[in-house]
Amino acid sequence: MFIGYRTLKTAVAAALAMWIAEQMQLDYYVFAAIIAILSIQATRKKSIRSSYERIMASILAIGIGFLIFEIIGYRPVALALYFIIFLPLTQRLRLQDGFITSVVILTHLYTARQLNLAIFLNEVYLILIGVGVGLLVNMYMPSLDRVITERRQQIDKRIAALFFEVAAAIETGRINHHSLTLEETERLLREGKDASLKRMGNAIGRRNDDEDYSYFRMREQQFELLRGIVRNVDDLVLIVEEGKKVADLFRTIGDNVRPEADARLFLQELADLLATFRASPLPTTREEFEVRSALLHMLQETEQYLQLKQRFVARSEEIKHRRGKRTK
Repeated sequence: MFIGYRTLKTAVAAALAMWIAEQMQLDYYVFAAIIAILSIQATRKKSIRSSYERIMASILAIGIGFLIFEIIGYRPVALALYFIIFLPLTQRLRLQDGFITSVVILTHLYTARQLNLAIFLNEVYLILIGVGVGLLVNMYMPSLDRVITERRQQIDKRIAALFFEVAAAIETGRINHHSLTLEETERLLREGKDASLKRMGNAIGRRNDDEDYSYFRMREQQFELLRGIVRNVDDLVLIVEEGKKVADLFRTIGDNVRPEADARLFLQELADLLATFRASPLPTTREEFEVRSALLHMLQETEQYLQLKQRFVARSEEIKHRRGKRTK
């Protein structure tokens, strides 16, 4: 049975928080473990935000709960009124993650049927211990650099292979549908994007200008264009003279799928090829018309593909320039 690092962190945080609260002889010391568990989030930023919401909501709950109990008394109707007031308030103040914590604190006050300094400090200590231990344990996050690098390399290889397969289909008329499947590429994109988002969420104090995330977003948009290119392959029922030039261009693009490759040269070559298409004689048969139409659609999709690539290169250079300024 595989036990993930998040499960281990949750177990450690819960045990440590409960032990500290018990050593301090706090009432309801088990509650510190619950808060610690709730503080273990997917990323450091989420954990910090969640902990802030719990602290603020808990303090607010003590104040509002005390007022309601003092006015109405320690009766079930007071709890109902508390929920009616407090739930919309947490939503308005964006403290939703702290609602469950605040409810538990309110039950403590209801059970004690009073609020004095000792009870108030007991609840504050429980909150601080749970949040503090949860945050401390959640500061450990495994590096995602290797996963992101692997996914980038795998995606580049898949895209390059796809361009080579399309080029072969254009020249030979033989279509390898197995090699043209996109499900694996889609999975790699999803995993890579999720990993880069998590790494951004773990980078405390950094701007969200992660180049890897921009890369996966660019590839995600290109992926939709690749779908269009693959769909047009089925219309290649005939080998035409223009197909040779299109196949050569696709092989050139496949050889230069690297993220840092400049797409401007390929865009110019593609523009020249489109001009040649428009200037060439009209097709004489229906089959030739369908093939040339499919090739034209492929070129148009490829043009957008290269434009996305060029914008990514420009954005990457801008990010590097900004980072260079910040380090000076």
